[in-house]
Amino acid sequence: MNIEFTSRHFNAPDNLKNYAISEVQRITKVYDRAIQCQILLFHENDQYTTELNLSIPSHKLNVKESTDNITKSIDLAVAKMITRVKKIKGKQNSHH
Repeated sequence: MNIEFTSRHFNAPDNLKNYAISEVQRITKVYDRAIQCQILLFHENDQYTTELNLSIPSHKLNVKESTDNITKSIDLAVAKMITRVKKIKGKQNSHH
């Protein structure tokens, strides 16, 4: 899976970037056909927002989570995306 990382309104340190990428890679354990994921981190008004845009065959998924803690927003966004991917995978498997 190709992963793009962008931070807006703040400069993300390498350890945060690496953390976000390693968390997003957990999605491939659930669904190994993921094509691309965009990680967007925003910092505004003491809130950290993580937005994930995931491309999988025939689907584009988007989740967004905001908290006052950057790693927490990453964790929540990844968890939400994994739930979405599992749901789609379940539907695909039930059609075969």
